[in-house]
Amino acid sequence: MKKYLSVFLAALMLLFALAGCGGSKQAPTQTTVSAVRVEGTMEDLLNQIITEQPVEFMGGVMPIDLTDTSEDGLWAIKNNTGLDNADRITEAAVFEPMIGSIAFSMVMVRVAPGEDIKAVAQDMKSGIDPRKWICVEADDLLVTGYGDVVMLIMVDSGTGLAAQSFVDAFGKVVGEPAFVI
Repeated sequence: MKKYLSVFLAALMLLFALAGCGGSKQAPTQTTVSAVRVEGTMEDLLNQIITEQPVEFMGGVMPIDLTDTSEDGLWAIKNNTGLDNADRITEAAVFEPMIGSIAFSMVMVRVAPGEDIKAVAQDMKSGIDPRKWICVEADDLLVTGYGDVVMLIMVDSGTGLAAQSFVDAFGKVVGEPAFVI
């Protein structure tokens, strides 16, 4: 009986503590990760987007190892996401052509809880190198996000592909984009 009473009193104290802090909460901003957690791995979501918006080249989805802090690991994070490190993301994957000189890269990251999703998206856009390939360049670049997921898409418009079509596919797969940069 004492156990139940102790648990009840502890729960009651927690409830009062939370109620007492309720008035000091700030309204959530649109830029923080929303309460919406997009279901699925980044690899699954990229594959769904490619199913929704097919490409005419053979490509592949690869996870990005965010735990590798070696020089090569940090280069892979920067080269694929545009971010200097993985401090603000918890998961990432990239879809790129498996062969040939095609300027196409679609990367998806899950933003860590409490991080500013728009700031992560903006840093991805400003940090990515659209000339990361040897002899081709992407000239159509968009970044979009919804819930806790950000997608960066960059393509060479000369291939007949448009970044907006992949943003539209993203909206169909995960929900309407909260923003497009």
